[in-house]
Amino acid sequence: MGTASTAHLNTQNSPSAEASLVEKTKGGYPFIPKLVLYLPEKLDIDKILNQNPPQFSYKRDRFVYILDLIYSLPSRKKKSIENYSGFTPINKSILGSIIKNYRDYINYLKEHKIVEESSYTNGVVSAGLRFREAYRSILKPVEITSWPLIKNITYLRDHQDFEISYQLEYLKSWFFGKLTIDIEGATNYLMEEYRKDLKNPDIAYPHLRLNSRLYPIEKLYRDNQKLFFVDKTAGRLHTYLTQLKSNLRKFIKFDGKTLCAVDITNSQPYLLQALLSKEGYDRNDMQDRIIQAHPILESDSSLIIMLGVLIDKISKESDVQLFKEIVSSGRFYEEFGKILNENGEIEETSLAEIKGAAKEITFSTLFSKNSSIKFIKSIQLFQKQFPNVYEVLKFIKNGHHPTLAVVLQNLEADLVLHKTCKIITEERPEIPLFTLHDSIITTEDNVEYVEQKLKEILKKYIGAEPTLKIERWE
Repeated sequence: MGTASTAHLNTQNSPSAEASLVEKTKGGYPFIPKLVLYLPEKLDIDKILNQNPPQFSYKRDRFVYILDLIYSLPSRKKKSIENYSGFTPINKSILGSIIKNYRDYINYLKEHKIVEESSYTNGVVSAGLRFREAYRSILKPVEITSWPLIKNITYLRDHQDFEISYQLEYLKSWFFGKLTIDIEGATNYLMEEYRKDLKNPDIAYPHLRLNSRLYPIEKLYRDNQKLFFVDKTAGRLHTYLTQLKSNLRKFIKFDGKTLCAVDITNSQPYLLQALLSKEGYDRNDMQDRIIQAHPILESDSSLIIMLGVLIDKISKESDVQLFKEIVSSGRFYEEFGKILNENGEIEETSLAEIKGAAKEITFSTLFSKNSSIKFIKSIQLFQKQFPNVYEVLKFIKNGHHPTLAVVLQNLEADLVLHKTCKIITEERPEIPLFTLHDSIITTEDNVEYVEQKLKEILKKYIGAEPTLKIERWE
């Protein structure tokens, strides 16, 4: 695999240069004259199309978009690399809504030995694409200029909540101007990791790992639009920072200053407390959040009324109080693991192993189907230790198990984005703010103030003092 040939600078475009790229509207949408996508460095799609013109009406930019998905999709979902034999699963119904004759494009790419396609497994995984061996090289930026395509992939996505995204535009502004990316340093780091992966027999797809990790920081560096949207499912904000491999954060600065993340320790168990007392349940509008996330429940249904009664009933139980107590310690997984270890429920010996086991048990309980308790011991252990907490979780997940995860994520987004960041911006508009779901990122000179505000908001709404952790991006 070669190295990147394009010269890189360590700064981004100025705000005025960025603003000039979006200066008029078309069809009611802000016009974007060009968009940067990515292809393998070894692939010259324009040369191939000129030498072998497709025998159907085609647009060059549509080829670029389809090929870009091979890297961009796994950059958002890292697990897909290992899970799908190096193929990137591509939902053809979504692709068909953007490019109606997408099959002609894929067949052309297969016929000219640019990509390979995996088979479709009904109900399990979409058919996937991967580059042929000859084109497995580091990615390079390629511009597209087709306005209908750019509009479709930028504005017409059903999963994006544009109204809420627009409300957070004040956070998007910080991505322009003084945010600097050491793209050369990041690329060199990833190339070194890639060389290690090549020697590691356990790493099956090193080229895909390299490019899916490089993709978000390249886009953060070059993309004039900057990924910035709130999803309709949980109300979480998605940016290139949320896709970024954690080891690449040290290559990002703001105005030359080190960035620091103020992170909620044990955020899922901490936020869960809003479902373990009637006061917290009402104060955080948890009923409305649950109804919105659960396809069966309605505000006047007997089930939602029963849930409120259940939460009120169990709030003073000893296991609920123990749960809250160890959450408040800021060491939930360590303390829960210690209890399990002392009771002989787990055999791990090192602190890291004990913490890991407790975390696995907690996450299995929070996010698995209720029926999983029959064959997953970790969920049985959680129920044994926290029976009344488990009853609440089981009730909320009944009939639609993703509800709990969505509700906790929605609460997190509300407290971090719409309450804490909003108040900070109103009081101190000069403070740069970025978010990473349960973290707020700012420059090191503003950490103390941001930490104070986040702590105030969390204690006000959750009713318990949070434990916050500061992570320096260096």
